[in-house]
Amino acid sequence: MNANPEAIIPETVADVTLALAEMPFSDQKAPFSLTDWRLWAASFGFFGALFVCGVFSMLSLKRAGGGSDLMTEEVVILPLIQDIIFAILAPLVFVVAAQYPVQRPHATKRSLLYLAGGVLFTVVHVLLRVLSYPAWNYGTKKYEWALVNWKSLHMSIYWPSLKAIFLWNLVEDIFAIYIPIVVVAHAVLYYIRYRQRELRSIQLQAQLSDAKLLALKNQLQPHFLFNTLHSISSLMLRDVRAADTMIARLSDLLRMSLEDTSGHVTSLKREMEFTEAYLEIEKVRFGDRLSVIFDVPPRILDALVPQCLLQPLVENSIKHGVSKRSSGGEITVRASTIGDKLLLSVNDNGPENASAIGNRPVRVGLGLKATRERLRSLYGENQDLTLNFLSDGHVEVKILIPNRSEARL
Repeated sequence: MNANPEAIIPETVADVTLALAEMPFSDQKAPFSLTDWRLWAASFGFFGALFVCGVFSMLSLKRAGGGSDLMTEEVVILPLIQDIIFAILAPLVFVVAAQYPVQRPHATKRSLLYLAGGVLFTVVHVLLRVLSYPAWNYGTKKYEWALVNWKSLHMSIYWPSLKAIFLWNLVEDIFAIYIPIVVVAHAVLYYIRYRQRELRSIQLQAQLSDAKLLALKNQLQPHFLFNTLHSISSLMLRDVRAADTMIARLSDLLRMSLEDTSGHVTSLKREMEFTEAYLEIEKVRFGDRLSVIFDVPPRILDALVPQCLLQPLVENSIKHGVSKRSSGGEITVRASTIGDKLLLSVNDNGPENASAIGNRPVRVGLGLKATRERLRSLYGENQDLTLNFLSDGHVEVKILIPNRSEARL
């Protein structure tokens, strides 16, 4: 059986990997609309604060004597009208800029359109300004209506005032108000899209990791199933009753395996029950030649461990240790805590005559490789798996993982 988990990952996982590598920058519309009260609140709040700061500056200037000739209209009324107009126009510009950002392949075209939009912004501002309050008439030296005389309700177009106001506001409106709004809209938009892409990347990475874990899990389960069926087949010719018992135990084991398909981690108690069910099958096969000791304190039975973690290690001990001994062997499964870590170990007394260094077996098989991959996928570098050949001939596998009692990758 192929020991490489990448070889059995389904095509959907390959699609996820490809999507992660080639994921384009999000081109969806920004989540802004004119119905969003927060946008209007931010606009009126900003220009309201700007108005207050401007009034205090002008009053301070008048008290200092530098602006003693300024009229109330120039200090309070006109700035208030102007900032209210800007507060109304700003959300419109913001929404348009966010929905139609300057980006390829429309960068040049949209840049030119935004420049034209700046002129339109100034025109709208001037029209609202002269409709809201009289303009300064340089001929009569007083404020008069320059477009519509609201007292007599008739058109009162005064082109010199309109022209003067437009030219006076053109540069200031475009470079001090309009372009900053467009820049802020782009900055907010690209930040949101960056966060969306980052979130999507995390989601794709999680899907890829989940698929790899599922592939590794699905690789391990048929492994012991095929080995068990092979044992049943060979036992059927020698002891039909024992083979029948083994089939019953295998049925219980498969039922437990199917019940644990909701995630990649389970409680240590559940994992031990699964391992004990597997050992019941092996005890039918080996009888008194197989002895198993569990040394697990009850206080850590709720700790979470990867599903099907202990079974392949115990199977490895039986295959390379117990089955190689004519007098049978002993397997010890231990669990303990070291600080915030959970230490699991599977120890067997190895094959006969294996105490010599030269006779120590190499046990890096499917179960161990798949277990390493699963631990790396679940815990990253916050885990450790070591295979130790002890001086007395015993072989021990130690696993160190975070001690957690809640499902958290």
